[in-house]
Amino acid sequence: MKKAEFDYELPPALIAQHPPARRDESRLLLVSRRGGETEDMQFSNFSGLVRGDELVVVNNARVFPARLLGRRGGVKAEPVGQRGRIRREHLSASIEVLL
Repeated sequence: MKKAEFDYELPPALIAQHPPARRDESRLLLVSRRGGETEDMQFSNFSGLVRGDELVVVNNARVFPARLLGRRGGVKAEPVGQRGRIRREHLSASIEVLL
């Protein structure tokens, strides 16, 4: 498997911003193992898709905001130079990290 196989375009309009009012209205993508065909479904159809001899793994993890805001402390930073135009910003710039 190559990392490039995971590259794809995902338009922002297709990224859910809020969960559906009812959990069973969540979208479900069914992929055929034989031919690779896909079918859009709802999670409420899930029980009709399993035969009964499969292993179903349930993930109950929750998504949390992972945006870290900070300010650079400059503890191990190399100075820009005495007359550098960005000297003031170099050791005290704002930092935003998205995980």
